Amino acid sequence: MTHAAYTADVLVVGGGGAGCRAAVEAHDRGASVVMIVKGRLGHSGCTYNVGTSAAVGPWGDPDDTTDSAMRDLLSHGGFLGNQDLAKILVEEAADSVRDLERWGIDFERDDEGRIAMHWTAAHSRTRNLAFKPRPGVEFDYGLRPGFAMMDVLIDQVRKRGIRVLDDVTLVELLTNEDAVVGAVALDCARNELVVIKSSSTILATGTYSQIFAPTTVDRFETGDGQAAAFRAGAELIDMESTQFVSTSIGFPPGSKFLNTRGEQFLERYGIVNPRSVTKEELCYAIGMEIQEGRATERGAIYIDLTEPLNDGAPDLWVWLAREHKERPGAEDPWKEPVQSTPQMHTTIGGVRVNTRCETNVPGLYCAGGGAGGVYGHARPEGYTSMITLVFGRRAGVYAAQRALEAGGTTLDDAQAEGVMDRARALVSGTEGARADAFKDELRQAMRRCAWVFKDEAGLREGLEAVERIRSSFSTLAARDGYEWEGALELPNMLLTAELMLRCSLERKESRGAFFRTDYPNTDDVRWLRNIVVRREGEDISTSAIPVDLKYCGPAPGVEPVRLHVGKGS
Repeated sequence: MTHAAYTADVLVVGGGGAGCRAAVEAHDRGASVVMIVKGRLGHSGCTYNVGTSAAVGPWGDPDDTTDSAMRDLLSHGGFLGNQDLAKILVEEAADSVRDLERWGIDFERDDEGRIAMHWTAAHSRTRNLAFKPRPGVEFDYGLRPGFAMMDVLIDQVRKRGIRVLDDVTLVELLTNEDAVVGAVALDCARNELVVIKSSSTILATGTYSQIFAPTTVDRFETGDGQAAAFRAGAELIDMESTQFVSTSIGFPPGSKFLNTRGEQFLERYGIVNPRSVTKEELCYAIGMEIQEGRATERGAIYIDLTEPLNDGAPDLWVWLAREHKERPGAEDPWKEPVQSTPQMHTTIGGVRVNTRCETNVPGLYCAGGGAGGVYGHARPEGYTSMITLVFGRRAGVYAAQRALEAGGTTLDDAQAEGVMDRARALVSGTEGARADAFKDELRQAMRRCAWVFKDEAGLREGLEAVERIRSSFSTLAARDGYEWEGALELPNMLLTAELMLRCSLERKESRGAFFRTDYPNTDDVRWLRNIVVRREGEDISTSAIPVDLKYCGPAPGVEPVRLHVGKGS
């Protein structure tokens, strides 16, 4: 059967910050590059949601060091982060900022024209800055610093004439002699499958956060890269690790957090100022109020914004107004308290990589939100942007190097045809079940069984729900390529949800942003380990790997810090 075909030294899957940075670097190293973008370049990816960026440099505290930044990052994640990756991240962040500056990015500045610096919780020094977009730069969603980053990166991709295939989504990775040699993808606009042959493939597909709702992330982040990598034999790490933001709206200084009794409850959890604590601490407090029955029917608490202290945060006010005006029937945040609940932000686990962004499968690389292992079990603010730049660049360097040394590759045509046959068999025209209904069912189950707090009973109920959904369909309705894309997403969401639930059951402790009510304490003796999963035939193999504390670790004899457990009257 005929199909469209492309050939490149390096295939980049994804069009966000990591994908663009990888493509630029691979091109500059002499490799031919094809990018496939789920959506359109400039209108997908999680980099748009970037706020501040953490980088030790001359713009910040003169007493700051990369060693201090590395310890902050690793300790906040419960020392489960890969210390080699963390060291690279903090040491190469400043160079990544300079790359953007060389390409024309600007910064938010103070009244004297200096780069404005911000202290954020979990950082021992002031090291966070914010990028400033050029006048008139807007995208479909996101925040101003994210707009600035993507504007510059997309400009560099276009200046180099890198081939970008918009509205093309990954279906499956192709292998030959246990190495990845390309991929089958779906061209949604043409409603046809394509085959891309490459000597190196870089996954920059973002997170699997769409298994939850509500979530802050782009609708395209459905775990396509993690699922395809797993099926190709790649190891995944820390799949149980998820990051929530504490509220569904922003809150300026002076905001009051109220439960349904009208109580300002944060002090019950040892929180005096909600803007001075980490998102994990705030999530814990709000989640506990909800769990203990002091929430609204929508599972929310109230934030009273009617008398906040505006300390020079106009962007926040504009964002609040815009968001609420677009919600039919929403409360007016300046006249009455607003209902708010924690939102899924980003999954932290993903494809396991080394310092060259290589997976355990030759020819397969991963960077950005799709890769796991950097943070451990919580992420300090400011590194979402830096992982895309630092590891996007590294993936481009080493993928290009391998491709140019290999001098070409060979596809297994029978394997490619088999992948395409299975993709076609999944959909059935206008008849059949709708993927969106099953996705909603999955999200409801994950919200019920694996939200901020987890326990064994809920996690097992979640696994039963995943299996029930999986067995409920053999084909899915798809009237065009975009609905076909939606159908292909569903098995990936079910797989990543299953892996997240299984790994959560394995980890019998609480650490960082991972809370189990049946195992509320951090257990460094048994669980200073990363959970790694891989495919063994049709089975899922799980192992717990001790962390190499080569640069720093928990202080001897010091009990791990746990959040204050509050109880209502």
